[in-house]
Amino acid sequence: MSQNSSSASGEEALAALRDRLQELYRRRGRPSYRELARLTGQALSHTTVGMVIHCRRLPRLGQLELVVEALGGDPEAYQALWLAADEADSAADSAADSAAVGTRPPARPGGPYRPTGTALPHGDAVGGVAFHPEGRLLATHTEGRNATVRLWDVATGDPLGDPLITHNGWVHMLAFHPDGHLLATVGDEALRLWDGTTGESVGDPLTIHSTGHHTVAFHPGGRLIAVGGGDDTVRLWDVTTGRPAGEVRTGHRHPVFAIRALAFHPEGRLLATAGNDATVRVCDVVTGEAVGGPLVGHQSEVTGVVFHPDGHLLASTGNDATVRLWDVMTGEPVCSPLMGHIGFVADPAFHPDGHLLATAGLEDGNVRLWDVPARRPVGEFLPHGGSVGALAFHPDGHLLATGGNDATLRLWQGESTPEPHLSRRRAERLRGRLTAVREDRDRLAREVAASADGGGDP
Repeated sequence: MSQNSSSASGEEALAALRDRLQELYRRRGRPSYRELARLTGQALSHTTVGMVIHCRRLPRLGQLELVVEALGGDPEAYQALWLAADEADSAADSAADSAAVGTRPPARPGGPYRPTGTALPHGDAVGGVAFHPEGRLLATHTEGRNATVRLWDVATGDPLGDPLITHNGWVHMLAFHPDGHLLATVGDEALRLWDGTTGESVGDPLTIHSTGHHTVAFHPGGRLIAVGGGDDTVRLWDVTTGRPAGEVRTGHRHPVFAIRALAFHPEGRLLATAGNDATVRVCDVVTGEAVGGPLVGHQSEVTGVVFHPDGHLLASTGNDATVRLWDVMTGEPVCSPLMGHIGFVADPAFHPDGHLLATAGLEDGNVRLWDVPARRPVGEFLPHGGSVGALAFHPDGHLLATGGNDATLRLWQGESTPEPHLSRRRAERLRGRLTAVREDRDRLAREVAASADGGGDP
């Protein structure tokens, strides 16, 4: 199929979804976007609700289902339309990629990603990168006392506006909200929220609880944000109100800073943390308590942790040059440590399909890819050209971004075409996350009702 015909097919599928959605909106009397946001339990902002209803570009499936549900419709009736539009969109992207193959450098033998030639320049070492959930832009932050945060257009490689005015100091990490309307950055003393597309500041900075390095992640349901740092406690904040919403005691022990990284399980109930005490801990977000004992195996600091998209595996990286895979249910390692890096390893990231795991070498300057089912390396390493401090997969998996001490962010293009039914598998995972959103919303409603029955706070 040609690029033009693929594009036309995608536009037609999107138009069919838009017509159906706006018909439902009209039948329900055109309620305000703020009212619909309230009916989602504030899982979506009113701005996101408006973007979904206008449907000028394909929304995320979870967003669509929440809006349809708020309008009193049947979400399952819209899934086929969304899948048709998503698959047509993927076909158009694939056709565009194929048309440009002749301009790209030859692939390294056996490697599934190759350089695109795109290098986004920064004023200092790149310490973090995250793709927007829709994949059209990405955010980066630099390291150092004068750290900057920037938004970039993925297609053109151009910066979007000026750098964000941040923390007057170090920025340790950044993360996008699951529906993309917010970007969170955490630094020495504060957590800040920004508009995820314009970069404008949202609300006042939130003072965080401990000194040292900090890490941040949004709950898959979007209502909570977690911050870990110098002590063994992860603090939870309500994204809508900016108020504390609980804490999780991890049990990590370290005299300087206890928690190096954290990640939510895709269904939202569990939180994993990586500690300077050479352990990984898994905790229950609802109870705030540990689930089982620590995951022991690393011989020194654990630098990163991430859940597999399907939730059955947990990957961790360490200062002992190893990558480890754990069974989430049992807490046991599923294989011998994965070896291949020299020295400090960090920033593990699963491909959206879950079949690949990428890890960054801070000392060897390489990115390595691992075949998750086979538990072995894939092809040659990706030579970034300096210590690698950050990496991330595009939400569709066809791009990999790496950033490092050479003050550049590099983009790598996947060689394989999108797998058949990728959209359907991604939809299944999104439905799991949607379940987490609904459970979070229902829990909040119960808490509000219980507070009202009890006469409010004492």
